[in-house]
Amino acid sequence: MSTKPQNFRKAVRQNIKTVIDYIDRNYVLRENDKAITPSKDLICMFCGRDQSITKEHIIPRWAFVKDTKAFFTVTLNGLHQTYNKATIPACSQCNSDLLNDQERLLQQLFTGRDVKKEPFYWDGIQEIIRWLELIDYKFQIYNITRRFRASKKVGKIDYLVDFPLYMLLPNKDYTPFQVLSAIRRSLKRLSVAKKHKHLNSLVVFKSINKGFHFFHTIDEYIFLELPQYQIALFYFFNEEFGTVKEAHNQAMSIIKKVY
Repeated sequence: MSTKPQNFRKAVRQNIKTVIDYIDRNYVLRENDKAITPSKDLICMFCGRDQSITKEHIIPRWAFVKDTKAFFTVTLNGLHQTYNKATIPACSQCNSDLLNDQERLLQQLFTGRDVKKEPFYWDGIQEIIRWLELIDYKFQIYNITRRFRASKKVGKIDYLVDFPLYMLLPNKDYTPFQVLSAIRRSLKRLSVAKKHKHLNSLVVFKSINKGFHFFHTIDEYIFLELPQYQIALFYFFNEEFGTVKEAHNQAMSIIKKVY
């Protein structure tokens, strides 16, 4: 068995403080009620290395079928951001070596599978959970490193112009401390090997839709629909369920509200 996943989790676990301190110093702290100019020296947002920094896609290109026009909308200001350009800093080892290995494994799990006839077993479920937790973390980093931008719909709001998107999310009341706590909590999830307590928190659907669909609430839940594999996934990051049916019922109530 490859030791790469264990090495990745170990690197994350050992460098949580390094990453959190960097985020706090560059994106959270303010002086005289103004944002501090972030350092031009980037670090890997997983292991904290400051060498060979690359761009890691928040959602891998194969998931949205390499459609460079596919986008998500920043709810706060109505601006669009293409998935293809939504990236965070990661060192070449974490990006090209460790994370790519995980994505290849997922593609193997998804390819040629009818999830109604061939459901995932606990090891496959754990791999999917790790992937979805990784996406949640990457969106948290994206939101803390991006500043509020004006749009034609919202207009310019001088007071908000230098605030991170993370601190302005709707339906959230995040203080700087709470933001850092949520990011730290997400990093700790990535460092955990066993996901047994959360196996029932993942709902897998067979999908017949033709388009890629996605929605996500940071630190709460995520929905991904992958038409090329006829698979849709819904995962609750914090909630635990007695049965998958309970999670399915709750997931469907959320999906109906969104669509």
